[in-house]
Amino acid sequence: MPNPYDDLFDNPLPDKKPESSGETPADPTPEPMFSFDGDFDPDGPDALDEILALNLDFNNRAEEFSRNLSKLRVVDHEVKGKVTRLFLVSNDPHRRGSLAGEKQYHQLQTEKFFAIIEPMRELAELHMTIVKQFNRDIDEHYFSVEKTKGRIESEKTLAMDNINLQRKILAEAADALKILRGGLIDTERRLKEYVNAGGKNNISSSEFELLVRKREQLTTGLDHQFDYRIFDTNLLDKTALSLGIYMKETSAQYLARLGKAFQ
Repeated sequence: MPNPYDDLFDNPLPDKKPESSGETPADPTPEPMFSFDGDFDPDGPDALDEILALNLDFNNRAEEFSRNLSKLRVVDHEVKGKVTRLFLVSNDPHRRGSLAGEKQYHQLQTEKFFAIIEPMRELAELHMTIVKQFNRDIDEHYFSVEKTKGRIESEKTLAMDNINLQRKILAEAADALKILRGGLIDTERRLKEYVNAGGKNNISSSEFELLVRKREQLTTGLDHQFDYRIFDTNLLDKTALSLGIYMKETSAQYLARLGKAFQ
């Protein structure tokens, strides 16, 4: 016997059409003619103003840092006439004459190294931020509707002068750390004379080796994950800085080196 419900499933009802409300459908929202970069903020700070503010922050921090460099008198620890002293021990102005004296001198130089490298790292991070932003945002196409062309050029020059000054400050700090590193190594040369020497001026070989290893961790920048040697200036850099020249191409190469300072 045929199933009386077959027709219901074999012939489904047609789709019901939506009832018309009698209203004309609204036009779709038109697409904008122009699209903007998602990172662009029309109400954000002016790029050059932001760089000048960062430069001011750097200068404020650098004032205290530079005063500390003066107080530390690192140049007093500079090792000179190394070859001559190999033959004339009495000519060594840094010799302390005892194990205790050499240890104290080593500790003094270590403390000065710490006093420089820690704030220097903070300044270097700020400096890298400034250089990155300047190279990214400020070029011949930069403009501001609120500034005259003359003011823009004046502020760009001011920003470049500040960046060059920052490089000089960081280079001077790097030189100071280099002097201290040399002084520490030279002190260790004298300390080695007391290894297993006996008496009150005696230091074990293991204590000496650990002292050297600890110093190496510090003076190579590993303790602070900061290679301060990046800020050494070559002849081209020194010439450009002395003339107050900001060479963007050279700065781009310098920026690539900067990134390696914190690895």
